[in-house]
Amino acid sequence: MVQLILNILLKDSILDDKSIIKSYKRVSSFYDYTFGKVFKPGQKKLVSMMGCTSKDKVLEIGIGTGTSYSYYPDETAVIGIDISPDMLDKARNHIESNRLKNKSVVMMNGEQLKFEDNSFDKVVGMYVVSVTQNPDLLIKEMKRVCKPNGDIYLVNHFSFDTDNTLIKILEKGLMPISKYLGWRPYFPFSEFNAYAKLNVQSISKINLFDYWGIIHAINSPVD
Repeated sequence: MVQLILNILLKDSILDDKSIIKSYKRVSSFYDYTFGKVFKPGQKKLVSMMGCTSKDKVLEIGIGTGTSYSYYPDETAVIGIDISPDMLDKARNHIESNRLKNKSVVMMNGEQLKFEDNSFDKVVGMYVVSVTQNPDLLIKEMKRVCKPNGDIYLVNHFSFDTDNTLIKILEKGLMPISKYLGWRPYFPFSEFNAYAKLNVQSISKINLFDYWGIIHAINSPVD
């Protein structure tokens, strides 16, 4: 429901970058006080799972207003990217007001990363896979910039065979209008990973009603 409300507000969020930027401009002023509060438990749990150290260089795709930065150790260098200048302004203010160290943000599209191959020890995508226009390109880029045997983390809603039957029926029923919602309500992980080819290490449920999940994968070929 939270994702549905957010994407109604974002309206044309699955169109081009200009539409996405315009949409997030509408919600940036109150995002942290509404949707941000729902997403924070997942951010906190994920960063705790990552076990970051001073030796790690981390890329977070879809940094938004930067609230996840509060959970990273000061000594860990993290670069966050987003395509919304309004959300990035909030993120910069969050960094400055909380005097966070080794944290920065850059305006960039996750499907077209400007970083060199093998640049990061850990690459994170929080709440972006089901709303990006081309999730296959996003994952391809995440794997490209992540070092071999590095860590890839996704926080997203995926559909699993073990999910509640009524939930799956509802999600499938919403699929014909997914382009208007701006997200994929029915997003089977098995179909996603058929092209993502992630070497998955663990899957755990988080947030409201366990609707979202954390996927941890190692950046190595799948046997």
